[in-house]
Amino acid sequence: MGTDAKVISTVPPATLGWLLEPEDPAVAVLTRRTLLGEPDSPETTGLWARRNDYEPVKRILDAMREDGSWDTPGRDYQKYGGSLWQIVFLGELYASGDCHRVQRGAAYAFSRQLPDGSWSAGNMQPAGCIPCLTANVGRGLARLGFERDERVAAGLRYCVELYRSIGVVDCRDGRDYQLNGYCHMLTPKLLLYLAEVPHELWPEGAQELRDECVAKLRDKEVFRCLPAESREFNDAIWSMPSNERHGFRDRFLSEHPQLHYKDKSGWLHFGFPLSYNSDALEALLALAAVGETRRPEYEAAIGVIMEAADPQMRWTMRNSLNGKMIADIETKGAPSKWLTLRALQALSHFGV
Repeated sequence: MGTDAKVISTVPPATLGWLLEPEDPAVAVLTRRTLLGEPDSPETTGLWARRNDYEPVKRILDAMREDGSWDTPGRDYQKYGGSLWQIVFLGELYASGDCHRVQRGAAYAFSRQLPDGSWSAGNMQPAGCIPCLTANVGRGLARLGFERDERVAAGLRYCVELYRSIGVVDCRDGRDYQLNGYCHMLTPKLLLYLAEVPHELWPEGAQELRDECVAKLRDKEVFRCLPAESREFNDAIWSMPSNERHGFRDRFLSEHPQLHYKDKSGWLHFGFPLSYNSDALEALLALAAVGETRRPEYEAAIGVIMEAADPQMRWTMRNSLNGKMIADIETKGAPSKWLTLRALQALSHFGV
């Protein structure tokens, strides 16, 4: 992810000082590395080694059970206290994989992986395997130091092969029954997963998946998703006999050649960490992570990010999983260091 000095030059010194406070070591070090472009120093290296002292990371690790899980196996996907979610959150918080407890949690997550590389939302049942969960868990494990592990590559291979088998970015072949024809929420998750796996380890077809996810985000200007005509389509298709549904989507599109896409409102209220859903900020970060440069299709999303800054160039937590997670992260309705770091990273990458 590149950096550009223009947006950083507009950040008040007090805000930079706030980001550099040592209570959140990961934010402080990433601010120095990715925003200020500073080389590592003994101080930075020491601070980076203390990432697991960050209170939310510490609370998550303190709640771990002896076998590396956080809940019973049947509740691996329990929102948001299940074991697989803790791997996702630890990865998002840049926890250190050098810690024996993190390694134990990772070992448990790997033990829940299916032979095809996926992770299941249904107690290891194949019917519960979904690419958003696989991408989230795989990305978390890669961030925790397993980016070159064959099992992380296997998870990516599952996502690629699923896309190639059904022909759309989705968790199953249900294209005939939805007007959009793919899952917009999944596109950033797959890009973030791809970005964490070294390019030389990408399986065959990964570049094709990358390009398709980018194309969908471009086509919808990042945060525009369902067309206004979706309600009419859904009311019609689900009211007809099942034997008449096949081909209805094509007929509907022939009668509505111009669809009117609307904002995905939830994507305009930024949060951290996110779960299976995404937002405009994460989507821009995902595009940046796979090397996308500034394009006209991204301007609306860049504008949304800019407009969300307060006068001190800080971003407020509007969407939060606090109260649902093992450890709350910052405060909903208050300026967020994590969101501020992420917003400035995205804006810097796109040369704002």
